[in-house]
Amino acid sequence: MQYRGLPPVKRWMALSAAILGMTLTSAPTSAADAFPSKPISMLVAFPPGGPADVLARAMQPAMAKALGQPVVIENLPGAGGALAVQRLLSRPADGYTLIMGSPNEAILTPLALASAKYKSEELALLAPVSNHPLVVMTRSDLPYNSLEQIITASKSAGGKSLTFGNPGYGTMYHIVAEYMAQLTGAKMLQVPYKGATPMLADLTGRQIDMTILPNLGASTQLLETHKIKAVAVLDTQRMRNLPDVPAISETSVARKSEFVYSIWLGVMSKAGVPAERARVLMDASQQALRSPELIKALDLSGVQPMKPQTLEASAKFYVDETEKFRKMAASIKLTPQ
Repeated sequence: MQYRGLPPVKRWMALSAAILGMTLTSAPTSAADAFPSKPISMLVAFPPGGPADVLARAMQPAMAKALGQPVVIENLPGAGGALAVQRLLSRPADGYTLIMGSPNEAILTPLALASAKYKSEELALLAPVSNHPLVVMTRSDLPYNSLEQIITASKSAGGKSLTFGNPGYGTMYHIVAEYMAQLTGAKMLQVPYKGATPMLADLTGRQIDMTILPNLGASTQLLETHKIKAVAVLDTQRMRNLPDVPAISETSVARKSEFVYSIWLGVMSKAGVPAERARVLMDASQQALRSPELIKALDLSGVQPMKPQTLEASAKFYVDETEKFRKMAASIKLTPQ
């Protein structure tokens, strides 16, 4: 634009108008770049009251405060978590839709469920949140009080297969149990259920012999009231809320180092969220984890909070977990159904 030749006052007015026009033109762009500028949706792939739901709601206030926007929890159970993941993937990779995810729906459901038309690579782990060691639990009257005794009894001549309940075909609990049976030679008959609730009802009713679950929610209550019993924690150390139950590292089980398993929960997004937005969400998640209320709640429930990680470290952790579970699924010949 040419301002020479204009009187000083007109030149100043013209230049001011140009600057004002540039400011007005660029203002909407700055507003559009602000993130987040509207509520965040946090999907939970399982019903209210489960571990993922409890954790999402415990993080909700502190996370909303850190983001300056409401965080709306939306439970969308069904199809092994696939419904929630598919909802996430149907939305833009803009950071406004998240999921409190776990290996079950993110990694294993696509390997076990033919109708789950997605791959784990379509999701991204922004912030691992908590770690839940798995526990081998049995009916209260099972005449074996250790994992070694159970394995030995199932392998003995004339011994019958133990019935091993799982809350769904292809879940982590199913795959870990099958893998353990494969490596130890134990005879275990898998009995799949549609969820943990009916399975635990049959375990307390002595219709099945054992299962593997994290010590959370209903299973915790059943253990405390001695309606079921725990024989081993699949971790390198005992759990604070199960001090009398040995860790797998303390047992004489063969290849015990291969039986350290826990289920983690983490804030996940659709892959492809811009890096600057992903960092905002990661920071908000980590701030929520530092809140005294959440720390106390996790400690009382025996849940292990995961250490804060960079986005790059979280991505590597997710890749490693995906590879590990895919190898296990291939080893037990898991096929989509």
